[in-house]
This record gives sequence, C-alpha cells and structure tokens, in this order.
Amino acid sequence: MTDALTKTAPQTSNKAVNKTSNEALTATDVTSKNLTKAANASSLFAKPQAPQIIALHALVNHLAEAMFVTDETGFIQLINPEAAKLFGMPKDKLVGKKLTDFLSTNFVEEYQHLFDAWGKTDETELSHGPKEVLLKPTNGLTLEVDLSLSCLPVDENKSHALFVGVMHNLSSHKAEYKELRRLARTDCLTQLANRHAFDEVLQRSWNECVNHGQPLSLVIIDVDYFKLFNDDHGHVQGDECLRRIAQVIQSALPSRHCLAARYGGEEFALVLPGCNAHTAQATAARIQQQINRLSFTPQGLDASVRISVSQGIACERTGQFRTPTALLCAADTALYRAKTDGRDRINLSQ
Repeated sequence: MTDALTKTAPQTSNKAVNKTSNEALTATDVTSKNLTKAANASSLFAKPQAPQIIALHALVNHLAEAMFVTDETGFIQLINPEAAKLFGMPKDKLVGKKLTDFLSTNFVEEYQHLFDAWGKTDETELSHGPKEVLLKPTNGLTLEVDLSLSCLPVDENKSHALFVGVMHNLSSHKAEYKELRRLARTDCLTQLANRHAFDEVLQRSWNECVNHGQPLSLVIIDVDYFKLFNDDHGHVQGDECLRRIAQVIQSALPSRHCLAARYGGEEFALVLPGCNAHTAQATAARIQQQINRLSFTPQGLDASVRISVSQGIACERTGQFRTPTALLCAADTALYRAKTDGRDRINLSQ
C-alpha cells in the first residue's frame, strides 16, 4: 500500500510538496491538533509520511460513500463528510474518537475484539462485514447502518495497520421497504388488509390458536344489493360506500390482534384470534347496527338511501374444523344462509 500511495504523490520540489501539503490539509479540515487527539495514534501519521497522508486524505474525502479510517486500536484518524453526518459530529471533532464509543452496547465487544486481534494473529488481511449494526450518533437517536471494516498493513514490518470502514445508512432503505411491504398487503381502496394478508394472518392465527388451545373466530361480511347501489348511484359513490363500511368494520374490532380485510369485491372478512362465538357475534352485531345507521347525505345522496350487510360466522374451539380452509368454508356457508334468510342478518355456523 505504501508503494501505491507513494506513486500517487507527484515528484516535485520540496517547496511544491509543502504547498500541496498545506492546501490538502486545509481542504480536509484536519490539523496536527486533531491528530494528537488520538492517544494511541499510529506512526503512520508521522511527518516523513506526509505525502502518503495527503493521498489518503484525498481518497477518503472524495468518495461519495461514508468512509473513515482508524488506527489499529480503533481510534478514528480520517473521516469524510458523509461518515461524519452518520456519526452526528463535525469531522474535526471526530478525529481521535474511538469507533466503539459510537456503537450500540451489543456490538462493542465484537468490534473491540477485531482491533485486538491485529496484534495477536499472523493474518494481515483481517476484515469484518458488511454487517448491520446500530450506531449511536450524538443526537441521541439510534441509526441502523451497514458497516464493513477491512484491515490493511501500512509498512513492510507490519508494525502498524489501518482499519478502513465503509458505512451505508439502512434506516431510510428499511423505511422504504416497510412501506412497500405495507402497500403489498393493503387494499388500496379501503386501506384494510388485502386478500394476501388475510390468508397469511388466518394461517398464522390458526397455528397459534390450535397450539395454545385458544378459540379462533372468522366473520365473512357481504354488502347487500351492492350491485344495485352501484347501478343507481355510480361507481364513484359505490367506492365511497365501501370506504365508509371499511371504517365501520375496522373500528369494531375487539382487539389489536384481530384483522379486518377486504376479501374481494363487496365482501369483507374478520380474523378474530382468541375470540369465541359470543365475542364474534357481538362484534358482528356492532357492525350491523353502525352500518344500518350510515347516512349518505354527506355524499350528496338522498336521506332515504340505506345500506345493510349479511354476515356469516364460524368458530374453531374444540377441533371440529381440521384446517383453516374448513373454517373459512363454514363461515362462507353461514353467510349464504344469512342471505337466503332475507339478508341484513347474522348467521352462526353450527
């Protein structure tokens, strides 16, 4: 590495080198005062090696990625603006700080061991990562970053080393991923869970309730005569009607462990883990009453316009259903009976 760095330094007079040195050190905001902050700073930063330091400063500071350099004991010697942003401090105040002071407690021992290993092994190319770690910036927040550390000997005798660190901020990427995952599981019209999310939650709830001997109830809801509503008032009004029904259904859930989903078209479904048939019936009754009271005059429709729903309930409690599909079929059959009995009814599978 010494040879490579030496080659990058132009062969000029001492005067030119001194001028270049002064300009480079000014541009990178690193002074001799900064360097003395590191109690264990390596001899890499001694005066005779100034041209190599200049080249290293230029390399680190001109990279778009967050990058820093520590000595073999883990004290920061060089750092670029992008990395300084992640640490939450100005560059000049970070020089001489120990990397592990900015890591969450769970990661301190692991990375300190990496620095300690330099003096205890014959390996000259120690590296670690990339690995997700929690960074503790000075603003008090916790930041998820992807950290890679590579150890590079800096002299022929291998008496000193540099650890070159590269970081990527994962917090924004994870937030984007979380939002994409939410969108993939959400019905865009009603903002309830979609069919895919419903299937996942039903299977998971089934496994948990069966394994722990807890009841699991399922409610299937169908909007009565919704096709006629669309035909009479248009699809825009129909969409708004579904949104308002979805709000009623979501607000009626008995606990945060329950799920409301748009099952398809004008059908909705509730997964009620830990709820027996009585709780499921009470939930269905609340939904029925609130939907019957919905007024569509705010949408510009006549006060006489009303809507109702039919509901079918099935409850697994003693092993009568062998699979979640069987439970779903039972709730669907109960819904069919509610509709054939005149609609605006709740039917419990027996």
